[in-house]
Amino acid sequence: MIAIIDAFQALYHDEELNKLMDEIRGKKLVEQTIFQLEIDEDFLKVEKAPLIRIEDIDSHGAFYNDDKRGADDESIQISTMAQTVEELADLLPIIDEAMKRANFEQYNSKIYRETDLGLMYNARSYRRINYL
Repeated sequence: MIAIIDAFQALYHDEELNKLMDEIRGKKLVEQTIFQLEIDEDFLKVEKAPLIRIEDIDSHGAFYNDDKRGADDESIQISTMAQTVEELADLLPIIDEAMKRANFEQYNSKIYRETDLGLMYNARSYRRINYL
């Protein structure tokens, strides 16, 4: 399956993550604020935070033998936006664990203040190798 779909399913159906997102936000929304590729404009509001976006970084064949691909090497980025660094600190271990269960390994991370909404922003890269 496509990496961003697997990541979305892993996060969207993680009860611990969903519960914490609702607690941080102070209310439960009809739809959880986890998105593939782009965040719906109706949700780009501080009061909707935390927000999670899953994007594709790269996907390519690997481990070739006799011109046959032996695996797919897939990389994605999960961007998490919250109002404080402390909220990110609570969310990120749960996200990492959900991604680990989906066979992704986290290998890069950067935190900064997002300028449009003023939210704290964490961009984490994950990678998995699917053997064929």
